[in-house]
Amino acid sequence: MSRHTNTLLAFVLGAAVGGITALLLAPDKGENTRRRLRDGGAGGLRRSKDALNRTAASLEEDAREKGQNVSDAVRQRVEAARGAVSEARDAYRREMDRT
Repeated sequence: MSRHTNTLLAFVLGAAVGGITALLLAPDKGENTRRRLRDGGAGGLRRSKDALNRTAASLEEDAREKGQNVSDAVRQRVEAARGAVSEARDAYRREMDRT
């Protein structure tokens, strides 16, 4: 296993052991503890969703900006190629008219 996997596994196991220990040693009734955990979990889930939505919006904006940059670069190159083709065509016609 990689070092990061071991670290993550240790963190998750430590959190689980800590959570179980806290539940077993909690001074409040089980019903109250479960309600507090449920309410806290809902708040954490809501905050996680909000953070995920903000991150997704930021990534979407970045992708649009990069897409626009690529589109602009392609447009400039197409215009340059059109200009070069037009100049070559005009030069060819001039040469043909001279001969």
